[in-house]
Amino acid sequence: MVTQKRKVRFNVGGKIFETTATTLSNASENSLFKAMLDGAWTAQYEEFGEYFIDRDPACFHVLLHLLRTGELLVPPTIPNTLLFREAHYYGLLDQVRSARSVELDGENLKLASSITGRTLLQDHSIIRASANGSCSIANGRVFHVYDWMLQELSIANLDYMKIVDMEWYDSTSILISGRKHSNPNTGGDGGGGIGLFNPQTAKLQHKFKLTQTSSSSSRSHGGDNQFSRTTPGNLAINNSNDKIFCCCKHDSYTKVGGIGVWDTTTGQQIDFLEGGYNSELHNTFKLQWLPSNKCLVAAIRSPQSNRISIFDPRMKEMHSGHWEHNPYKLKHRGALVDAMGIEEMNCVCVIDENGFFGFFDLRGLGGESQMNRAWWSSEEEEKRERFPLPGEMVHIVPGGKPKLGWHGGKLFCSTNSAISVYCGSGFEWELASQVEPKNGGFIQDFSIGGDRLFSLHALQFKHYNINVWETPPSPLPPLFI
Repeated sequence: MVTQKRKVRFNVGGKIFETTATTLSNASENSLFKAMLDGAWTAQYEEFGEYFIDRDPACFHVLLHLLRTGELLVPPTIPNTLLFREAHYYGLLDQVRSARSVELDGENLKLASSITGRTLLQDHSIIRASANGSCSIANGRVFHVYDWMLQELSIANLDYMKIVDMEWYDSTSILISGRKHSNPNTGGDGGGGIGLFNPQTAKLQHKFKLTQTSSSSSRSHGGDNQFSRTTPGNLAINNSNDKIFCCCKHDSYTKVGGIGVWDTTTGQQIDFLEGGYNSELHNTFKLQWLPSNKCLVAAIRSPQSNRISIFDPRMKEMHSGHWEHNPYKLKHRGALVDAMGIEEMNCVCVIDENGFFGFFDLRGLGGESQMNRAWWSSEEEEKRERFPLPGEMVHIVPGGKPKLGWHGGKLFCSTNSAISVYCGSGFEWELASQVEPKNGGFIQDFSIGGDRLFSLHALQFKHYNINVWETPPSPLPPLFI
């Protein structure tokens, strides 16, 4: 048995390696090396005095060092794709992933990989990162899914359904809302739907039905699925209580809107939220569930005003079956393009089409809300590596879409082709770092998850690429002998 031998000898692609059974025992249970220790390959070893493996020796050296020391030291001559493929063969992919994992630090970002898109970029393209470091792209009617190794898992075309929003429900499910295009061949009448998809196969797992378009107990008429006349919009997920939320706009001159609520355990709709007279919920462009505050934030943009609505489900029993609804009308100089609740600061951060952004307190009681803090980012000042000064405005080029993100106590903001990272709290915020790839193109969207930042860039001739940013491992300290 190998476990009783002091040394174990390998011939990998013609190169000899020697190690111990103790080192091999550090491999995961489902790995090839564990099988060797259990005696599955004993006959080969007894006949030749070594294990012959017809694989890449350079990658084997890296993986063997990982088992010896727990450190993953990869020379620049070995591409990530090759290392991941070899690690997968030996059953060590999870250990490689764990060794590579470094918590994302907005002040120390490095471009790790880039993916060139296979389809032409459409309007309103979005990217979403999963908690395990994979990502999905929604591009018009098509969505792509890439795994942690950035290999394409699946691609699906939703035919006449244009994707409106997409969120990872968990590592095994993606939630997608879509709007139907009018189809002259089939006579499509608009509307849309919400579906839960398998990221491995892109197959539809469940289709959610809209059976209630009023917060009253009465049900709507006209069929089993009112999405035939109602367009779904942006999504939000409450994983702790197995609920999803979706903006709904009725396809009629009344423009009646609200937010549908579904139980993902049963797959059934359980509520419909309305904001009352002149709430303009049909103009909602961003939904976000805040788990600590246990409330739903809806950002609304219209030609008349910008506003934020807060829905609190805990007040439902006290208000005749209605969620408490606190609308904030924002005094803001431009149309909002993104909004984000930050629970650590008890605030909502917003950004407008001019790159102007600021905060307001979540603990207010509604009415008109003045920003607690607002400033402009100056493109010229940032090029000289200086902090942005109040009163300066960044020039947003057509095609550049400002977006917001929050991770590790830092605020991320994309303008044009760059992502800026701000540090601070309260009324004092400063530009800490900025990343901008060469020939990256305008940023359409970005997303953070699995210790990675994914940015979606528009290139010439409607091509696009995905840049993957990571925080590199800390260098090893020098050895003093």
